[in-house]
Amino acid sequence: MTKWFRSVNHDQELLLSLDMRSWLPPDHLAWQVIRVTGQLDLSGFAAAYRADRQGQAPYDPAMMVALLFYCYFKGTRSTRKIAAACIDDVGCLVICGGTAPSHQAVATFIRRHRDQIRRLFVQVLSMLAAEGAVAGHLAAVDGSPVSANASRYANLTGEQLEARIAAVQAAIDAGAGAWLAGGQLPLDGDGDGDGDGDPPPGGGDDGGPGGGVPRRLAALAAKLARLRAAQDKLASRQAQGGPRTPAARIAAAQDKVAAAQRRLEEAEAAQAAKMDDWARAVAAGKAWRYGKEPVPAERSARVARARRFLDTAQGRLAAARQAAAGSPARVSATDPDSRVVPAKNGGFLQGWNLQLTAARRQVLLAAELHDSPADNGALITMITAAAANCEQAGLAGQIRAWLADNGYASAASFTELDHLMLLVAVSGEAGQTGRANSTAAIPDGWEKMAARLATPAGKRLYRRRATLVEPAFAQFFARFGRYLSYRGHDAADTEIKLLGTVHNLGKLLDHRRRHPAPAT
Repeated sequence: MTKWFRSVNHDQELLLSLDMRSWLPPDHLAWQVIRVTGQLDLSGFAAAYRADRQGQAPYDPAMMVALLFYCYFKGTRSTRKIAAACIDDVGCLVICGGTAPSHQAVATFIRRHRDQIRRLFVQVLSMLAAEGAVAGHLAAVDGSPVSANASRYANLTGEQLEARIAAVQAAIDAGAGAWLAGGQLPLDGDGDGDGDGDPPPGGGDDGGPGGGVPRRLAALAAKLARLRAAQDKLASRQAQGGPRTPAARIAAAQDKVAAAQRRLEEAEAAQAAKMDDWARAVAAGKAWRYGKEPVPAERSARVARARRFLDTAQGRLAAARQAAAGSPARVSATDPDSRVVPAKNGGFLQGWNLQLTAARRQVLLAAELHDSPADNGALITMITAAAANCEQAGLAGQIRAWLADNGYASAASFTELDHLMLLVAVSGEAGQTGRANSTAAIPDGWEKMAARLATPAGKRLYRRRATLVEPAFAQFFARFGRYLSYRGHDAADTEIKLLGTVHNLGKLLDHRRRHPAPAT
């Protein structure tokens, strides 16, 4: 039997209406993004352009911001993919109004307006606050690793950096000598010596002295600058110390070994107590009350787990000592601002420690990149940044309590933030939320926090921590992925702020869908 299919006519002259407003339904994401962008203050973007109308006209900042919002909302972050979407995505066609920015135009827009893009975070948060979408009086802080646009195998020691710098400098000297041998060195970039020209970014193609700096020399100079920046970053980190220095790693590993030893002793004591209780019950003829006979400590699963935990901690201590003895500090030559951090599912990656502060319904109050893999130095920064954003957004004083897990526990942070209602776990999450008993000793300076968490109100509030911030990370990574595309702290921070802005934009659009404005 012959199949009957719908006919496809690729020679159709016109498939779309001439009226662009009929291409998409009124509630399509593209129209919603255009409406939101129209409510933002984008005067700072326009101020960056010259007003004398010379040169090629730039793209409208409102259109470019809406394009970034729309593409990022759909998970499209590559500038090349954004440029391609401006040709084959109807939503992008509507936003761009028939124009098609190139990927260079998109990348240049982001690079030129980094400060203004970061300010969009507070503007969208202000819109959420004005419409009542920021509910509750609690905020939670947490961190998670994200990959940088660099390989961890590109990390170099100080000696390796010096050797690379010397090799690149020698290549520059040799290349410059060969270039100068072909003619006279121009006094400025355009070669006429009058000082009114700038060298072209890419240099000349022919390598001659009249065509500006050759591309090979320009590339070597850029590489030399990156290597020297990496050298400066390494020196700065070694001078500052911090939680990832060899001595700090050894001290942390020793603390883990001590905790594991206490855990093993507690497990052995608990099993011995069970054996004693069983013996007394047998002597009294009441063994039936205790069910199955307990096994000796050497056969107990709990004791075996505690012993494995101790073995692992001792192995890590030995590795830390060996690393301190034979592994000098390193820094990435590709992106010196990033560093090696523990990956979420084990191992290590070259990246950043992404910090988020979230309120109810996973609205982000702050999104920052922390330099250290450890969280305990980020609490003051995150609460300060979130409080400043809340004040600018009209939410000053509304956050009554700040929550964080035990990775943020620090006597210095507790002292600095003593004026706030701060609840930071002083034990593991299971023990802090009452799912398990914790007998770990409280370090000095943590007693006041432990007492606050032990109150019924403290326990009730702290249990809300995971529901505030953990889903925020899940939503964030599901939409954007666990990676950053830009290198350097300034560019990466701009990218994180843009991602946080788009995350909150989704919350705003969802709130408007659930609470539509009354018809006028």
